[in-house]
Amino acid sequence: MVIYSTNSMDNNHTIKLNRMQPWMMYALLSTLTGGAALVFAKMGMKQANDHTALVIRTAVLFSVVLINAFISGGLKDIKTIPGKALGWFVLAGLSTAIYWILFFKAMKTANVSVVSTIDKGGILVTFLLSYLILKEPITPKLIIGAILIISGTIVLMRS
Repeated sequence: MVIYSTNSMDNNHTIKLNRMQPWMMYALLSTLTGGAALVFAKMGMKQANDHTALVIRTAVLFSVVLINAFISGGLKDIKTIPGKALGWFVLAGLSTAIYWILFFKAMKTANVSVVSTIDKGGILVTFLLSYLILKEPITPKLIIGAILIISGTIVLMRS
């Protein structure tokens, strides 16, 4: 990756730079585009209902994802996906569909900044399921982050 993050300063006060990991760059870019997408959708929902907004958004999303997979060659192995993996993808798709239907309903009638922030509480579900199902470790940083997310969600829900 071309983008760098500062790591620390040595005694001469020169900044040491480390290469940013690709996954971190993808995560940061997805944060930027995801945040912008919510504002764009809210702007469009001023003149359309939440169902129409979600259908248009999903059609565009599907088209872009399909084109990206086609161009990158990501569809060449589609016939070899095991049934169990396909089942997980179907569950993920159903969860995503229900999530977006409910999210757009909430966003239609409330401030997107509040709905989006409360929505981030879903990270706690990810946190728990990644521990229980994927056996990912729980670290002190994750616990502190979870506490901060819960605190922020409670503050927004009470105001």
